[in-house]
Amino acid sequence: MGLGTWESYLTNHIEGFFNKRFSSNLEVAELMNGVEREVTRQARGAGSPVDNAFYFYLCPDDYHRLCAQRVIDTLYTTVGRQLILQDCTMEGRLSIHMKQSRKLSRGMYKLRCLQESEPEEPDNTLVLERPRLDEAGPLSLPAFHPLASLTVVEGPDRDAYLELGEKQIYIGRRDKNEFILTDTKASRLHAWISYEHHRHELHDARSTNGTFVEGERIDACRLQHGDTIRIGVTVLRYEVI
Repeated sequence: MGLGTWESYLTNHIEGFFNKRFSSNLEVAELMNGVEREVTRQARGAGSPVDNAFYFYLCPDDYHRLCAQRVIDTLYTTVGRQLILQDCTMEGRLSIHMKQSRKLSRGMYKLRCLQESEPEEPDNTLVLERPRLDEAGPLSLPAFHPLASLTVVEGPDRDAYLELGEKQIYIGRRDKNEFILTDTKASRLHAWISYEHHRHELHDARSTNGTFVEGERIDACRLQHGDTIRIGVTVLRYEVI
């Protein structure tokens, strides 16, 4: 079997296995591509569940170079964005694990995904393999993972913009809202967006004039990439960043 044929076989038949033609350093972008392929592979239609634990196995050299909080954060965000793009959901806490494997050569990795029960740690705590003293690295969780955005495309607040992560946000004319509108047709507290099953859900807050997604009035709606939201005379677009 030729080298090109062997690479194609590995990619198509061994789950999560990535092999490069030349033995060069593994790059973060390659891990991101692996995450995107895996979420896409598990997608089985609107709202389908995806495994919540991603285990990356790397050779010792690549592990020491890539087992860093910034890499974990990037992969965490990549999973969240891909869930929106593929219209999938996820049960439980998302965790990213980095582990060493001496069976792998430099520039190669294996990705294994599992559905794990809720651990004892608080929600949204990222998980790394706990290193030895000589491998100590940062384990803290950043406060914000930007996944998607809201942009006003029509109305008096045109071009107003807000990035969305996992925190609940409120929309309307009230000063305490995270997304403040000056539209007089909007209620003081018009709607809110929650983060449920690793997706953004838009809820109408019993507003006077209603909340509309793609032209239909809603009480609650799971947002999809590209959705347009109408609040009063204001139109907002929801997009993955």
